[in-house]
This record gives sequence, structure tokens and C-alpha cells, in this order.
Amino acid sequence: MSEVNLSVLVKDQYRERILEVVAALQADGMKVEQLMEQIGVIAGSIDSTKLAGIERIEGVSAVELAQGYQLEPPTSEIQ
Repeated sequence: MSEVNLSVLVKDQYRERILEVVAALQADGMKVEQLMEQIGVIAGSIDSTKLAGIERIEGVSAVELAQGYQLEPPTSEIQ
């Protein structure tokens, strides 16, 4: 079990009720870290084993995993 960062896009018709969607996401185990009400996006993290359930929550349009990249240290052979 590992935690993944994600962004959740809220359906247009649920934007005025975005706090209800936030509550449902939190009830399913998502840690909400940022709420962008004007654009209908909720960012946070969740255990990877619970990820599939997020897409079935009423008001959720799409779920996108955060992309990460880490450079090698300056002392590595790749640099």
C-alpha cells in the first residue's frame, strides 16, 4: 500500500456543491490538500488501494494521478 497524489475534476453541475464532493472523497480516505473551487479541481492524496473507488463518487468527472520526476544528484554518473 502506497500513497499517491491525485487531482479530481468535479462535474460542472456539482461545482456549486463542491464541498459535498470533498466530504465524499474524504469519507473514502482521500486527504484533501487543495481546493480550487473556481475551476472545479480538488487535489490531495489517497492510498493506492482505494483509488478505484474515487471515480465512482457522485460528482467526480475525472481522476488524474500526479506526475513526478526526480533528478539524479549532482554527484551521480548520469550528471
